[in-house]
Amino acid sequence: MPISAEKMKLYPGGSIKSPEWQAIRERIRIRASNCCEKCGVENHALGGRLHSGKFLKAQPKGDNGLRLVWPKPGEEWWCGEGEPIKLRIIKIVCTVAHFDNHLIDHSDDNLRFWCQQCHLRHDARQHAASARLTRRRKAPQIDWEDWLSGA
Repeated sequence: MPISAEKMKLYPGGSIKSPEWQAIRERIRIRASNCCEKCGVENHALGGRLHSGKFLKAQPKGDNGLRLVWPKPGEEWWCGEGEPIKLRIIKIVCTVAHFDNHLIDHSDDNLRFWCQQCHLRHDARQHAASARLTRRRKAPQIDWEDWLSGA
């Protein structure tokens, strides 16, 4: 989800691209061993998700054992070990999340390295509340006196 300009100013250095924020992001990524701190999936892994949310890594196809062929995001591919399942391929991208949902506290205790799924699940209530406010603002206003009088 894009970050609004007013919220972007709350990040150290005034942007998620600032050297200050990038240093914090890198520290949190290293702390997490480059994996989602909630579900454990590796950052930039290719694979597919089952309906349950479980992630299965894509398995490379060997060409005489010399060359590996990987799928591209959006393609269907065999994922998992043992009996693989054909799934739509996604690329996992982990981001730094504010656990308290406020962009003021940038302490390590308040920051998490999460994949898209875990980050969106954590922020679901906040996103739903924002969507309700947006819908309410966009809804046409009714002048009850005009409506009651039939005008």
